[in-house]
Amino acid sequence: MLNKRNVLIVSVLLALAACKSEVKPVAEIRPVRTMVVGGALPAAAEVYSGEVRARHEVPMGFRIPGKLISRSVDVGANVKKGQVLAKLDAGDVALNASAASAGLASAQAQLSQASIDYKRSLELLAQNFVSQAEVDKRKTALISAQKQAEQAKAQVDLANNQASYAQLIADGDGVVTKTLAEPGSVLAAGQSVLMVAKAGAYEAVIDVPENRVQAWQAGQKVKLVLWSDDSSHLDGVVNEVSPSADPQTRTYRVKVTLPENSGAALGMTIQVKQVFASTEPVAEISVPMSAIYGKEKAMRVWIVDAKKTVHSREITILGYQGQQVRIKGVPAGSVVVTAGVHLLREGQAVKILAPQEGA
Repeated sequence: MLNKRNVLIVSVLLALAACKSEVKPVAEIRPVRTMVVGGALPAAAEVYSGEVRARHEVPMGFRIPGKLISRSVDVGANVKKGQVLAKLDAGDVALNASAASAGLASAQAQLSQASIDYKRSLELLAQNFVSQAEVDKRKTALISAQKQAEQAKAQVDLANNQASYAQLIADGDGVVTKTLAEPGSVLAAGQSVLMVAKAGAYEAVIDVPENRVQAWQAGQKVKLVLWSDDSSHLDGVVNEVSPSADPQTRTYRVKVTLPENSGAALGMTIQVKQVFASTEPVAEISVPMSAIYGKEKAMRVWIVDAKKTVHSREITILGYQGQQVRIKGVPAGSVVVTAGVHLLREGQAVKILAPQEGA
């Protein structure tokens, strides 16, 4: 009876064991520290303070010498095309115009007399009262009188132009930025009286030190911020880089075109920010010594893929610098394990702890 009971117990235990599902081992996930190597250099910026100016600022002066008797505009005045800005004493030019007119009248009278003499000589030649030489002489005198009349007419036109030059007239819209002569001054021809900023495009003018001028090129895009409005963020374009340094400051002048409707006014202070970033990978990749494992002639590192699993990659050591090792053989942007390398195996899943950006 006892033996049958034992057999029954064993049978029940075997049945229960057969009913249990088989337990699968759980894959181990190792925590590791990593760094990204060989990425692009971080973006940097250089900021320069400058001044808003008109792209075209023109010194204006008289074409003739004379005494300045009036100036109708001051600094800050808006001027329109055709507006009279200043006047010279026109007494002398008026006398020149009168003299030229008198000279023209005299030349025209001589031309009229020469024409009459030539016609009369032709009539007398037909009657054999004069020789052909006399006719030729009268013809030459007529031609000379014609040229003298043309010269006198040109003198009149020149004198009239000179008279009109006694007024300084704006050749376009703009703003007066500087006055350079006061009424009563005796001016030479071409001497500047006013500085007028032409209406239109404005630009930011900055001075760049010689060790940074190579980073500035015409056509380059930059960021602009008006000092009067910190919230303004404008896009500008470099339009001019001076080829020579200022003899006093040893800096190079750079001009940046402002966008239309920027809200900038002449003389405002503006910041010009040059943002640049290298798109080239770092030539040499440096990793901590703790990231390297393997034998002397077969050194390796672990690289983490997008699925958070590790793969071994052989590297070449270029040199040592403190606790850092310069290596090659790892693609730029790779995620390299820097701690826990001796506890990993190929294809193992990992948990990244505090990833860092490296060089």
